[in-house]
Amino acid sequence: MPLSDFRIGWRLLGKDRLWSGSAIAGLAVGFAACFLLLGYVAHSFSYDNTHPDPDRVYLVKTRFHFPGVPEEWSEQATQALRGTVLEQRLPADVTMYAQVPAALSAGPRTVAAQVTLVDPAFAAMMGVRVLAGDATAALARPDSLVLTVTGARKLFGRDTDVVGQLVSAAGERLAVGALVADPPATTTVPYETLAGSGSPLWAGPDRDDATHNWGRLFGRVYVKLRPGSDAAALAAALQRASDASPLHGQLDPAFLAQLGDKALMDVGLVRLRDAYLDPDLAQGARLHGDRRVLFAVAALALLIVLLAAINYVNLATVRTLRRQREIAISKVLGARASQVVAQFLAESILVTLAATVLGLLCAGALMPWFGALMNRPMAGFAGASVLAGFLALGLLTGVLAGLHPAWVALRVKPAAALAGRHDQESRAGLRVRRTLTVLQLASAMALAGVTLGVAWQTWHVLRADPGFDARGKLVIDAAAPFTEPDARVRSFIEAVRHLPGVTGVGQSLEAVGRGDIVQKGTLKRAGAAPITIEWKGVAPSFLAVYGVRPLAGRIFDERRDDAAGTSGLVLSAAAARALGFATPGEAIGQTVDGDDKASQVIGVVPDIRFQSLREQPAAVAYRLTRRAPVLALAFRGNPATMEAAVEATWRQFLPDQALKMARQESLLAAHYEDDVRSVKLLAAAALLAMLIAAMGVYVLSAYSVQRRTREIVLHRLYGANRADIVRLLGRETVLLLAVSAAIAIPPALLALRHYLAGFVEQGYGWGWAIVLACGIAVLVAVLAVARGIGAALALRPNAALQS
Repeated sequence: MPLSDFRIGWRLLGKDRLWSGSAIAGLAVGFAACFLLLGYVAHSFSYDNTHPDPDRVYLVKTRFHFPGVPEEWSEQATQALRGTVLEQRLPADVTMYAQVPAALSAGPRTVAAQVTLVDPAFAAMMGVRVLAGDATAALARPDSLVLTVTGARKLFGRDTDVVGQLVSAAGERLAVGALVADPPATTTVPYETLAGSGSPLWAGPDRDDATHNWGRLFGRVYVKLRPGSDAAALAAALQRASDASPLHGQLDPAFLAQLGDKALMDVGLVRLRDAYLDPDLAQGARLHGDRRVLFAVAALALLIVLLAAINYVNLATVRTLRRQREIAISKVLGARASQVVAQFLAESILVTLAATVLGLLCAGALMPWFGALMNRPMAGFAGASVLAGFLALGLLTGVLAGLHPAWVALRVKPAAALAGRHDQESRAGLRVRRTLTVLQLASAMALAGVTLGVAWQTWHVLRADPGFDARGKLVIDAAAPFTEPDARVRSFIEAVRHLPGVTGVGQSLEAVGRGDIVQKGTLKRAGAAPITIEWKGVAPSFLAVYGVRPLAGRIFDERRDDAAGTSGLVLSAAAARALGFATPGEAIGQTVDGDDKASQVIGVVPDIRFQSLREQPAAVAYRLTRRAPVLALAFRGNPATMEAAVEATWRQFLPDQALKMARQESLLAAHYEDDVRSVKLLAAAALLAMLIAAMGVYVLSAYSVQRRTREIVLHRLYGANRADIVRLLGRETVLLLAVSAAIAIPPALLALRHYLAGFVEQGYGWGWAIVLACGIAVLVAVLAVARGIGAALALRPNAALQS
């Protein structure tokens, strides 16, 4: 294709600026949406690719087996596996990776930080780039910290001359031992402040329990194979250690017998390069992606480009029909078929490349917003290779989109066009454009239906009853898990109880809805098989603060029950059913065995949703414990005012500790953050698809009026009224809508059914979403054809017959 074709095409496009601007703008919008979505996909596939040796570093993943409950892999592991690598001198370097909150102070500046606990091997294993100091040596000392550039700027306001500076944390003085570069945005191992596993920020009973308890998952464990070692052999060694762990001796033999051939805990290894998209971790981990979702996002991106390209094809075809005399003259003057095709392809490529550049600029401007929507740090993802790929996509779109207008131009007959019989499209060409318009409408209907269905289900689950009133409750982590509150924490709790507006303070080992700590075990009654139970350690006031009323018996009472001596249990309704009690009342007073201890059931309460609506309510047994460091504060009044009062009280009693506080409603809503993001993404895509479909219907309608001008005028002359003309022109639109709905409804229903199958409770009447989507599409189509019909009704017979 010679450059002269592009020069001529540029001049022709410049003469028709309104058409060119509309075509470029329409394509640019589609390209911008496509680039954002494909950028997210490219970003997701690039995780940990910058690591210097991602094929020798592995994440240890674990999966517990409990009869009657879903079995899911977790990226968290027991730190006893880390100890196994060290004690047995397995052929691998090992490091823990766990985050703990801390308040770091340097002079007058205090910041709340997530300190990442690691071993000295972490620096070399993860390719940490040291800017100053010695990171490995610093992580080996308990009195030292390692700061990233971002962490140093937050703490000191600078990233120079920080090595050797002192930092106060948890009543200790720590020295900055090294300054390191920030980890890349595409990493599954983020960190800002590093401390060694022997740091005083992680000390006492919590460290002892996490280090030696085979049944507790705490943080992650990473291993780096030494040269010549085998990942399968290392995984087998860790599995053998797990199978021989002391945990088996602490469990009921009947429970172990229920497992059959299954191990109590499976241990696996996944390469760091594959960790982000590991299918086993896609559901349960926070910083992981799902390949199926990414492929769906890529398909959505290409669909949007396809719809935008269809609009361009329709616009370019109509323009080609109007240029039939120009094309005929070119042919008469000797233009060959290849020259005609080259000219139209050149114009199409110019339009799409201009739209590609404009789309890239728009996508770059929208990238921060889109990254926040997808909860991924996507800034700077577009390197030279990505930009080249997007330009190649634009070029390919230009070539393909230009084929149909070029084909229409080839079919122009010079004699007919020069004789005045122009602006007529062949039946085959008209069928092609009608088919393309149907595809646009059907895609818009299906997308809108799925969007409305997902939005309805998300609205339903966000407002589903969790078994208590989540309003007016704050959740505060007053101390580390598995630790009994010390004197300062007890003073803080007592002071919070007396804050104005506080109606009660409950305590538990873990917050409702968070799921960081889940203690599973067995419970059985005489003569029955044991069941899997979730133990919830609580203080006597916990259930009362949440407003839980017993179905039978009673709940714990501060005046009657003491965490140190009471052995009674309160069961959830699901636990009572699983144990075989026909009614809640039948369970009261019965003795059940769990954790080698006999306990009496003193009450049965309704199920509280500790998990999302994607899971059946677990069987729960509440037992009293003195190790209940999580506060549930019930209050009346303004939440912001209460949060400020709690923060002031915290600074009074625990100024050297980081305050971790959240509203109970936000903890429950966190289960559905991905669903909310999906609704926003689908809504934007559906709106864009609907606008593109409206433009396609408008172009087809406008050309239909132009093509049938004489027919319309003759109907008017023979007595047809305005309603007859509307019916004449509306027949085509009605047919397009019917065919589009028939195509769109089945895949939309299938997609919604697949999505809703992941929930144990579905919103009532979700089928209305498909009907409403079709109704919206009908309304959009009617508005799109209204202008064309209006133009037809305004035709003057004399002028139309003379044209």
